[in-house]
Amino acid sequence: MSSQSNEMALMAPAPHDFKAPVFPDNKLVLYFHPYNFYSQKVLLVLYEKNIDFTPYIIDLCNGEQYSSWFLNLNPKGDVPVLQDGVFVIPNSPEIISYVDTKYRGEEHPVLKPYNPYSLQYDQMMVFERAFSRVPVGTLSLGSLIHDDLKLVPKAPFIGPVRQSCLKNNDKVMELLRSSLSDLNSQNVALKQKLEIQMRRKDLVSTRSEFQRVLDAVRNTLLFVEQELSKQREHSDWWLTGEQFTVADVSLCLLLQRLHQLGFENYYWTNDKLPRVEQYFQRCRLRGSYVKLMPSSNFDILREMWSMTPTNYKLGATAGFLGMAMFAAFAHK
Repeated sequence: MSSQSNEMALMAPAPHDFKAPVFPDNKLVLYFHPYNFYSQKVLLVLYEKNIDFTPYIIDLCNGEQYSSWFLNLNPKGDVPVLQDGVFVIPNSPEIISYVDTKYRGEEHPVLKPYNPYSLQYDQMMVFERAFSRVPVGTLSLGSLIHDDLKLVPKAPFIGPVRQSCLKNNDKVMELLRSSLSDLNSQNVALKQKLEIQMRRKDLVSTRSEFQRVLDAVRNTLLFVEQELSKQREHSDWWLTGEQFTVADVSLCLLLQRLHQLGFENYYWTNDKLPRVEQYFQRCRLRGSYVKLMPSSNFDILREMWSMTPTNYKLGATAGFLGMAMFAAFAHK
């Protein structure tokens, strides 16, 4: 290791010593953070499908995602991760496919309802792939830096919290560097993750480069507007028909994150994209959405914290309910 790397390692904050939680074998456990975008996608799916699960909130701000027990579950150090007995499923697309395949029937509506060889299935996957390419982490970070956008952010991305978000983004990167140093840089997945986060920070720091991200998101929403316009006689349909699918999960959460960051005036209000705006209002009325996004942001953390088994909670409650939530968008 170079002298510069040694110096950076010494400067980096050391991750807390987290102990691995232990759950009964018959428990379906979701390791996540309630403000992480990809965790929210899985939560929305679990609520849509009426699946009981045990939540375990990973303390992203203090580096629990880089603790040895969690890296054994997911070497990338990312949330969410689903554990079903001996089966461990990382990454939101794999988790969603797993639960949609396993949990079916009258109580568990499927989110991929179409024949894989049908036109509707192809259309659903075109939408899903388009939404998966939106760099939500880059968009979130850049929105905190470029005040000229004149956004109208919602909690938690408001006031002094915005600067706290930026500081915590740097802190999480230093925790990642420290973890790599402790592992003698042997974790290839973590090395790639650090490189991605560094490139992302450079990208959002340049206004012209960040504008390319904003334009790409606009093009995605324009595509949605055009597709929704083909359903004029079906105002109560979702993206691909009467049924709510994985593509709708992705779009609802993307619009929600844009709304929280304050982009609605930038993208769709005032008749810019009226069908997208109407679609988002319908999303916000769904029971699963209401459950995921309670009336206040503090309620989200309080509810999830109360659901987490007492003997598995780590650290001080006040600390958890404080700055840990603001590191959530720093992942992916």
